[in-house]
Amino acid sequence: MGLLKSRLAICCCIVASVWMLPAAGQTASEIASPDTTSVTALPGQEFHCHTGYPLAQCERDILKLKSVLTRYPMGALGHWTWVLVRSQDWKPISHMLRLNPDSPAFTAFEPRETFLEEALFAHDPERTSEMMREWQQSMPALLEFAVSHELGHAICKEPSEATADRFGEDLRKGQTPVCRAANGARKKNVAAGESHSLIPNTLRAP
Repeated sequence: MGLLKSRLAICCCIVASVWMLPAAGQTASEIASPDTTSVTALPGQEFHCHTGYPLAQCERDILKLKSVLTRYPMGALGHWTWVLVRSQDWKPISHMLRLNPDSPAFTAFEPRETFLEEALFAHDPERTSEMMREWQQSMPALLEFAVSHELGHAICKEPSEATADRFGEDLRKGQTPVCRAANGARKKNVAAGESHSLIPNTLRAP
């Protein structure tokens, strides 16, 4: 997806402060029923909806996100947090963080968090139409694309958009991609989930 990054590490601190407010919405554990939780259990993954996200919709969208994530090697990711944000809040927050407001997802490395816009789950007809025109994909395909692309950033701590695109494409093809070596370090085998050093904290738009 498109490429815009924030210049300041403080942006990640802003993100953390925005999402960690006491009124920051429901967590998956608060809303998921036992039968659906067992089907989409993802150890080490946390799911949250930001303030104002309707409770029932939050539950449905988290389950939809989980159904996408279960297709991928999540053991390689380790502990991670996924946050869904209302479309009406997305662009103001993106502008505040100096990110591309038209991009529906971004990842913060050091807090180990990925943020997804509500419109990826097809609730806003106007925004959904806008995104389909922009990315030339159906909404289910765009959700798959966004999630797999962000996993390219998250699993490999990869700042390159092009590399994350290739990684995500391999995931969608059912392949087991390998993270590229960084600074002379050995490559990370995604299937094995080997350790990989963190790079400086940066926010990226997909």
